[in-house]
Amino acid sequence: MAAAHCFTIEPMICEGNNSYLMWPDDWTATTRDGGRSAQFEHTLLITPDGVEALTGKIESSPVQFWEKESTVKQGVWLGTSSAAKERESALNTVLLEG
Repeated sequence: MAAAHCFTIEPMICEGNNSYLMWPDDWTATTRDGGRSAQFEHTLLITPDGVEALTGKIESSPVQFWEKESTVKQGVWLGTSSAAKERESALNTVLLEG
């Protein structure tokens, strides 16, 4: 990866079996066993000094319980670049105190 490259990370968390079934639309994926699943996505931009999450939260985004209660990293993550860390700090001040 190099500066200005973008890529997407799209993990899928499955309640049961991780075997999947693609629908005929070639877009929708479901678990074969019908268990619940959740899919998350972040589009990341490589910058000269790190990475920025282009799909990061904004001031009106809901705060999830794991963002408030985490003992590893409280608040949202917007990237590792200096610009992302500045926005992240300001946003977490609003989200975690609100």
